[in-house]
Amino acid sequence: MDVSVWLVGLGVVAAAVVVAFAMPAMLRDTRRRQALGSGGSLAGVAGGLDAVWRPSAEEAHAEWEASVEMPAPAPLAGDKGLDEGTITIQVPPAS
Repeated sequence: MDVSVWLVGLGVVAAAVVVAFAMPAMLRDTRRRQALGSGGSLAGVAGGLDAVWRPSAEEAHAEWEASVEMPAPAPLAGDKGLDEGTITIQVPPAS
């Protein structure tokens, strides 16, 4: 066999060993980020799969997002929320 074949093979084996040793750290970091609520790098893919394979879960997530998001009312001209070009929005406390 040629020396270049051995070098390529050795490089592939070395890369596999590095990935095998780095995988627990990457998984721990991903779980930490998910626990903090930032999601994972494949969060969008999981949402797409939910829409296809578990539509009830996707609908429940959409309802949850709609209940969490609270749109601010648009101020009208003459409202007391407009103070010299500055918009002041007062949000009532959540019940």
